[in-house]
Order: sequence, then structure tokens, then C-alpha cells
Amino acid sequence: MYVPLSENAIRVNSFRDLFDSQWSHYLTWSGRTVAHVLIQFFLWAGKDIFNIFNAMVGTVLIIEIYWCIHSGEVSFRFESCKLFWIFFVFWTFAPDFSPVFFWLTGACNYLWTNVLLLSFLIPYIQKYYVSNNTIRKNCFLNPFMFVLGVFAGWTNENSVCWFILLLMIFVLRQQKQDDVEYWMYAGLVGLILGYALLMFAPGNFMRLHTGHGRDFINIQVIFRHLKTFFKIFIYQLLLWYFSIKSVCQFKNICFNEAEKMKSLKREILLVKSFLIISFGMSFIMVFSPEFPIRSGFLGMIPLIIAAGILLRLQKDIGIELITDSAMKFLTVIGVFYFIMTSTVSLNNYYKIHLQMDELLRKVSATQAIDRDTILVVQPFAKASRLDSCISGFHIIDNDLSEDETRWENVAFSRYYGIKGIKCIRKIDEE
Repeated sequence: MYVPLSENAIRVNSFRDLFDSQWSHYLTWSGRTVAHVLIQFFLWAGKDIFNIFNAMVGTVLIIEIYWCIHSGEVSFRFESCKLFWIFFVFWTFAPDFSPVFFWLTGACNYLWTNVLLLSFLIPYIQKYYVSNNTIRKNCFLNPFMFVLGVFAGWTNENSVCWFILLLMIFVLRQQKQDDVEYWMYAGLVGLILGYALLMFAPGNFMRLHTGHGRDFINIQVIFRHLKTFFKIFIYQLLLWYFSIKSVCQFKNICFNEAEKMKSLKREILLVKSFLIISFGMSFIMVFSPEFPIRSGFLGMIPLIIAAGILLRLQKDIGIELITDSAMKFLTVIGVFYFIMTSTVSLNNYYKIHLQMDELLRKVSATQAIDRDTILVVQPFAKASRLDSCISGFHIIDNDLSEDETRWENVAFSRYYGIKGIKCIRKIDEE
């Protein structure tokens, strides 16, 4: 990590290469096999193919969240405004939206793995709402949930552990009520096994032994990560304010019918559980060796589900959590914000696209003329601070170093088969 790739490194050209690479990766660096298999496959297949499937997976994530909000009921009858609300919340409040949704490595690590995890959780959410009713009697469901649990657990260190804890409490609760189905055990065991494969990978211990990840007890690192945590919290402040305020409002509601009261308590308990998990996923990263702001995306998903359930309850029960005038005002502001940020973001990404095309043309020319020449290029034009703010911080900056020995430059030059590449500022051209 952060050093030039070995000169003897072999480009992945087959599934055998991919297997060998991930086997080595698992033994020497990390246990995130599910995400990194996806990453290497799409780096081999090409970004254009990835873009198509990534758009589909992003859509599936929105649909799965919609299902979670609506009692885990899998149906293709959607309210389009709610689907757009889920997307808009991601666009507006997700920390580092672009690295999670557009960057190949970030998407495979965060977006794709969360789709897998939610697909595993949906049957449990459905069972939570229809307790004392059998969900499925199909004998194939047990092995299916076990295998799905293994892959879901083998995804991310700081998210799966919270869901294991939540599901253990839920299964024990159902066991006391004599209402446990075998697929629930199979899925939970698979999830725990997958998480063990992730956490106890030999590569994790190898990396720690080489010195990476030993700064977690450093008080300066913890304070730096606390700043990142509060930055993520500020990103999501409106969602947190709405969710906590709404939960407090529901405390004062009392129905004469015992069944209605029981149903409401069940809903609020689930909302509280998702809020606790959301907070825990982000806060636990304070004690991690590294805390990239995109990690806040993991806690974003249970927070959206919690807020979505509360909005659904507002309609189902008839309680006013947001006044009509406030809703209209927020809608107008939201539409204006989306048009502004998406327009500025698209404009800047188009400029980056043109710059990258020009760079690749120069690389092709160097490949054709002289592979032993170090290619000298102008640095990428960076978005202004104003553009970055107006875009809603959706713009990613690309750049290469002025030093051709930097690991990014070495990786780039070896990938494209040239001797080297470096950036040079206009002022230094002569």
C-alpha cells in the first residue's frame, strides 16, 4: 500500500489470475474478499461494463431500502416520489457521494456490499413485522440463507458486527415466543461465519505485523477521527434531527386499541434499533487506524431506513411530524438544490472526462513512438472552491504527481506500458 507496484506484477487476464491474486491478498493483506473479487473482475472487464452494472446496483439499493421502509414487503408497486426521496437523501446527505457511487473501488467496497447485506436482512425485517406467521416453508431457503449470510458477513468490518448483534437479539426473542424458523438460524450462522472469514483473515495479522494499523491507540489519531465523525454527523444533521424529534413525538401517542399500540411500539423499536446501529457504525471508526469520510456511508443506510419508517408512520397513523407548509418549503428548496448541484457536478465531470481523454491520447502516442520516454503532462485542472461547494461536494479531483517515482505515477505508467509519467506546472515548463 502506497508503494510502487512490483515490476514482476502480472495483469489479471483470466479467472485463474483473479483467484491467485485474491488468494495472495487474503493471506497477506486483507479479508475483504467479496468486495475485492468484484473490484478486480471489473478492472479486468473494463469500466464501461462496470458503469452499466453499477447503475443497476445503485437502483437495487434504492429499491431495497424502499422495501425495508415498507415492512420488508417485496413488491414492485412503488410510490415514485418515495423512490426519488431515497435517491435525493443519498445525493444530499451521503458523505463522499461520488467516491461511493462512481469510483469503481469505492462502489464495490460500499455500494455493492450494502446491496448484498440488505438483501440478506429483508427476510428478517419481514419476519419482524409478521411475527407468529410462517414466512417460507421451502426447504431450499435454509441453505440459500446460509450461503447468502456467508457472503453478506464477508463484506465490511464495521457494519456487519452491528447486524449480527441485532439479529442475535431478534432470534433469541423469537425463540422465547417459540416462533423461530430454521432459515433464521441458517442465515445467522452464515453471517457469523462470513464475518469470521473477514476478520480472521491471515492477511489482517500480516498487515498488522508489518506496521500498518498500529496507530489506533494514538490519541492524536483518535482526535483527528473525532473531527471526521462530527463532519459526517453534520452532513446528516437534518436526518438525525427529524428522526430523534419524531421518536420523541411518538412517546406521547396513546391508542385505545391494544393492537394498534402494540404495532406502534414495534415500529418505534425498530426505528430506535436502526438509529443506534447507524450511530455505532460511524462512531466505531474513531478507533480505527484510518477513517476515510466515505466510511460514513455505511451508517447512512440504517439512518435513511429509520427516517423512512417514520415518514410512513406519519401517513399511516395520521400524526403530523412535518407540517404541510414545511414540506412544501423543503420540496422547493430540494428541487432547486438538486438542479444546482447536479448541473455543476455534471459540468465539472465533463471537463475531467475531456482532460482524461487528452491524457490517454498522449499515452497512446508515446506507446507508438517511444516507450522509453517519460511522458510529461500538465496537471488536471482542479475545481474551484466555489464550484466544489455549489456542487454539494460531489466533485472528485484527479491528479498525478510531479515525481515519476510516486506509486500512483508508477502504477499508471506500468498499466499503460510506458516508462514513466509526471506532471509539470506551466511555470516550470522552460
